[in-house]
Amino acid sequence: MTEDEARVRRAFGSRTLSAFLNLGPGDVSNLAALYIATFVMRTATFAGVAVMQHVLFPDPADAFWKGLLFSVFPFAEIASVGYYGALCDRVGRKRVLVFAHVVTAVAVFLFIPSISPALPGSVGPAFVAVVFAMFGIGAAAKVSSTLTMVSDTSNLENRAQLMAVFDLVTLGGLAAGFGVGFLALTAFQVSSEIVLLVAGLGVVASVVMVLFLVRDTRHVAGTRPRTLDLLRTVFRDRDIVRLLPVYIPVIALYGYVLTFTEHLLIGGRGSAIPADELLTIVAAIGIPLVISLVASSRVSDKARLRRPFMAVGLVCFGGLAVVISLAALPGGGTDLSALYGRWPIVAALSAGAGAFPPAALAYLADIVKRDVSGTTFGIYSIIFGSGLIVGPILGGTLTEVFGSQGFIVTAMSLIVVSATGVGLLREPAREAAASMLATASDPLRDER
Repeated sequence: MTEDEARVRRAFGSRTLSAFLNLGPGDVSNLAALYIATFVMRTATFAGVAVMQHVLFPDPADAFWKGLLFSVFPFAEIASVGYYGALCDRVGRKRVLVFAHVVTAVAVFLFIPSISPALPGSVGPAFVAVVFAMFGIGAAAKVSSTLTMVSDTSNLENRAQLMAVFDLVTLGGLAAGFGVGFLALTAFQVSSEIVLLVAGLGVVASVVMVLFLVRDTRHVAGTRPRTLDLLRTVFRDRDIVRLLPVYIPVIALYGYVLTFTEHLLIGGRGSAIPADELLTIVAAIGIPLVISLVASSRVSDKARLRRPFMAVGLVCFGGLAVVISLAALPGGGTDLSALYGRWPIVAALSAGAGAFPPAALAYLADIVKRDVSGTTFGIYSIIFGSGLIVGPILGGTLTEVFGSQGFIVTAMSLIVVSATGVGLLREPAREAAASMLATASDPLRDER
């Protein structure tokens, strides 16, 4: 194939995607670079987090303290998101994006000395807390800048689909990085320092990508509100207030699983995990989830509906929790052979669970104020950060109280709260589409 033929094929592919997703000229290449950089960053970052989850407070009796230390990350994210979200509106998105990747790369490399035997035991937890705070600052800057850039490019025809890709590269990167790191440590016995070094180099690669391949998107210059002003804005908007009890419990469940993966899978057995069984279970969860994210987001945009997809996702999340709990061992951990034997059920429930993330994030994009979208997209960090605080602390406490049944108690409690909240939401996308249709059919409607 000649260079001209390759260029023609790339141009044809770009035009096809632009038409399919209703995107403008140049949007496909810019979003592709942004999404790929995000996936690389998240994968590398959470491979590092897997190391910290593995080496910090390995005794299940210390579950509460482990959850408390991990909660520094979301606390720092919530505390700083107002500043970085407003900075996106004031100076543009890309500067904040580059900063997010740089500070995250530094944090991953700093994890290496934090686990060194040369570091005094009394200093270790405090040093790790500082690094987790850097992670939180990087997450706040990353989420506010990236989501705002995606929102700048979106419209009613493609919003859930673009948010689905964001969910895919973000949550997929988190799962891939955490999974690869966890497998490297437990199944292949790779040293913690090597995993952290490779993870740090991965984040550096993402810095290069956002610096040279991602273009800034449009923004409206404005003032820089304080974090307190952002919180006031959040709690004065009824739609946002109603979304919080829907979204936060789901992220809390995710945070609990992320923090206590090793306890949930291995428990007190101390034995290695069979790699073939674990890979099959991971594939049964991951592959249907990816397909569902893409397919359900397309249907959500076409139907202008978000609530039904959130509801289906929550029901399937609950089903997954039940299936996993049925394979729980009395002393902690999971009977992977039992879970392996139920992989078709796991796959079906994972497909249904994939309907929740793009619908929930598209709902948030439907209700944010466009003139200060960088600031208002800080709401996502508040949701994500609050969930990551509640999940590890609540899960750690319930794990100590209920033992092997702590997971199902935590999961079902959070899902019930979230499902109740879905019933109180309205459908802003459908209302906006109806308003646009009415205006198009009667141009003088707004003047009468």
